[in-house]
Amino acid sequence: MKQLRTTDNAERICALLAEGYTLRQIARELGLRSASTIVNWANEDTTFRERYARAMELRCERMADEILEISDNASNDWMEREGLIVPDHENVQRSRLRVDSRKWLMSKMLPKKFGDKVTQEITGDPNAPLLSRIELIAVPARHPGVLIEDDRDEAAMTPPRACLLPRSGGAE
Repeated sequence: MKQLRTTDNAERICALLAEGYTLRQIARELGLRSASTIVNWANEDTTFRERYARAMELRCERMADEILEISDNASNDWMEREGLIVPDHENVQRSRLRVDSRKWLMSKMLPKKFGDKVTQEITGDPNAPLLSRIELIAVPARHPGVLIEDDRDEAAMTPPRACLLPRSGGAE
């Protein structure tokens, strides 16, 4: 196999990525066994990694253009059936799938630019601090023993004492 990590191959890979080719298609084009070879190169070589990242950004921009083209193309949305012009639902659904697939990929590849924007806003009186409440709840014991509480006066300020005793006849 010829040398992969050359300037010519780097330019070719980045150009094909920017044109919308998948890594598997590019690997096949270069005669590689796997697309992971290209990914490994990008992980190990900072110069190639920067060019690769820019090519992926351009690929997303291309996908955005494709979304507009797919959405605006209604040429196969209608068909003739029994002398009537009716919607071709299969083609419409395929176009929807093509658009949704590109939108999803773009949101994962460049989430800052194409991802959903999630914001959280806390409002209130700027002069009053935010209050938090911590609530303690009773959780059943995970021990195979028996819980015994003592009978103290309910008006006492301290919580009741509790202890775990092994169950009679149980294995320890």
